[in-house]
Amino acid sequence: MDGINTDRVAILIKKASLAAERAQSPILQGKGLTVSQYKIIKYLYAAPADSVRLVDLEAFYSMTHPAVIDVVKVLEKKGYCERIPNPADARSKILSLTERAYAERGELEALGDEMEEAVTANLDDAERTQLAALLRKLIGE
Repeated sequence: MDGINTDRVAILIKKASLAAERAQSPILQGKGLTVSQYKIIKYLYAAPADSVRLVDLEAFYSMTHPAVIDVVKVLEKKGYCERIPNPADARSKILSLTERAYAERGELEALGDEMEEAVTANLDDAERTQLAALLRKLIGE
């Protein structure tokens, strides 16, 4: 492409993100989940039970409040989570996983492993480790 530097890091990151989503989406399709829905469920699995606020998800995934609300509403309809009052702050809600989410945990975590493999299929173990380290450095972790 004339005039466009396709080696720019910002362009490559965006293209990699889109490619990752294209690789992950078919894996989740059988469960009727999107990548955004899956990553919120995965976050809730990793956090202590009944401790996650919407603002925690917004900060962790750099998502807007409306985007998080939209995803959570769909997850509630699908029976994976529910919003409960926050005992420490009546103005906020806490996300709680449902029995369905816990019952499907092993299956969903296996899909996560499958998605990771699909996204990094062209990399060897050393390259995966190096890429993860570089991405963490890029985002300031």
